[in-house]
Amino acid sequence: MPYELFIALRYLRARRRQTAVSIVTVIAVAGIAAGVAALIFAQGLANGFREEVQEKILGGTAHLNLLTTDNSGIENYRELTNIVRQVPGVSSASATIYEPVLISAGDRQEPAVIKGIDFHSGEAAVSELSASLIEGSPEDLRPRPSGQSAGEQSEPPVEIEGTILGKDLARTLGVKRGDMVTVFSARTRLTPIGPAPRYARLRVVGIFSAGLYEYDSKWAYVSLALAQRLTGSGETAGVIQMKVSDIYAVREIGERVLAAVQAAAQSGKREEFMTTNWQELNRPLFAALKMQQRVVVVFFLVLIVIAALNIITTLTMMVLEKQSDIAILRAQGATSQSIRRIFTCQGLMIGVIGALIGTVLGPGLAQAANVWRLISIPAEIYSVSYITLRVHLQDCLLTAFLAVFISFLATLYPVRSASQINPAEALRHE
Repeated sequence: MPYELFIALRYLRARRRQTAVSIVTVIAVAGIAAGVAALIFAQGLANGFREEVQEKILGGTAHLNLLTTDNSGIENYRELTNIVRQVPGVSSASATIYEPVLISAGDRQEPAVIKGIDFHSGEAAVSELSASLIEGSPEDLRPRPSGQSAGEQSEPPVEIEGTILGKDLARTLGVKRGDMVTVFSARTRLTPIGPAPRYARLRVVGIFSAGLYEYDSKWAYVSLALAQRLTGSGETAGVIQMKVSDIYAVREIGERVLAAVQAAAQSGKREEFMTTNWQELNRPLFAALKMQQRVVVVFFLVLIVIAALNIITTLTMMVLEKQSDIAILRAQGATSQSIRRIFTCQGLMIGVIGALIGTVLGPGLAQAANVWRLISIPAEIYSVSYITLRVHLQDCLLTAFLAVFISFLATLYPVRSASQINPAEALRHE
C-alpha cells in the first residue's frame, strides 16, 4: 500500500481530540450518499413515467399511419393494406377510421372518439383491442344478422351493432355491459325535412382498459362498417395503421411504406399519400418529459455539490489539525505532491464511500416503492394512475461517477493549502 493511502486511511479514523472532524466526515459521507440515492430514485421515477406513458401510447395506437394528404379517405384500402404488409419492418397492418362523436346514455352525454375495427384484416385488427379488454370480446363487434344479440344469449335480440367502451368512459356515462347508448356523429345526412345528424343505437358489448386515461375516458371501438356509416364515407378508410418490428426505426420504415404505396398507385403522385409515426404525433409530450428529466438531474446534482462542500470543511479542519504531522512528513522528505495525494485520497474515499452507499440505497428505495406502489398520481392529470420506477444500471454508474468527480473537485482547495505549509513555521509553535 502506498504510504500516502495508508496515512489517509489513518486520518479518517477518529481520535478523541478530533471528534468534530469525525462528525463532519460522517455528515459529508451521509450527504453524498443521500444525494446519490435521491438522484438515482428521481431518475428511476422519470424513466418509469416516460416509459410507462410510451408503452401505453404504443399499446393503444399504431406505430405508423398511412393516410392521404388531403385527409379525404383511402378508397382501395384493402389492396393497400396487403401491399404495406409486405414492406420489410412492418409486422402488421389494418385499416381503420377515427371519428369524433357524442355518446349519450340516459341524461348523460360525453364527447368521445370512435375507432373502427376492420375484421377483414385478420388477427392484426383485433390484437390491439384484445390486449386491453376486461369484459367482452372483439368478435362481439362483428355485424350480426337480425335476430341475434351482440351480447349475452339472455339479452333481448333487438340490436345488431355493438360498441366497446373505455372503462372511464363507461363509468362517466353510468353504463355497463349490455346497456344501450346512442352515438351521434358530427356528419349529417339529407332527409326530406333537411339535414339531420347521423346516429346509431348501440349495445355496450365490452369494456376495455388501456391503462392510459386519455384512451380509457375518450375512446370507443365499433366495427369499421358502422364507422363508415356514421361518417358517411362509403367504402373508404381514414387510416391504414401499422405495427413495426423496431419502433425507433419507424421513420425509415415509413419511407419504405410510402415508396411501396406510391409504386402501386395508378396516379404515381408522391404527394397523394403521407405517413405519420408515433414519434411525430407525441413529440411535444416526450420533449416535455425529456426536459423534466434534465431539470431533475440538475437539481439533484446541485444537492450533491452542496453535500460535497462538507468535504472542503472536513479536509480544511484536518489540515489545521495535522499541520505538525505535515511538517514532520515534509522534514522527513515527503514532497508537496505526496502531501496533496494524502488529502486527495482522503476526500476521494469520502466520495467513494458515500457514492457506494447511495448506489445501494437508491435502487433499494425504488424497489420498495414498486412493491408497495407508493408513487400514485391522479390519472386525470398524468394519464397513468401509478408509476413503476425503472432504475437503469448506466444511470447508477453515471451518478456514482459524478459524485466521486465532484468530491475530487472539492479536495482541490484544501489539498493546495496543505501542500503549501512551511515545515519550519508549523513546528515553531509546537
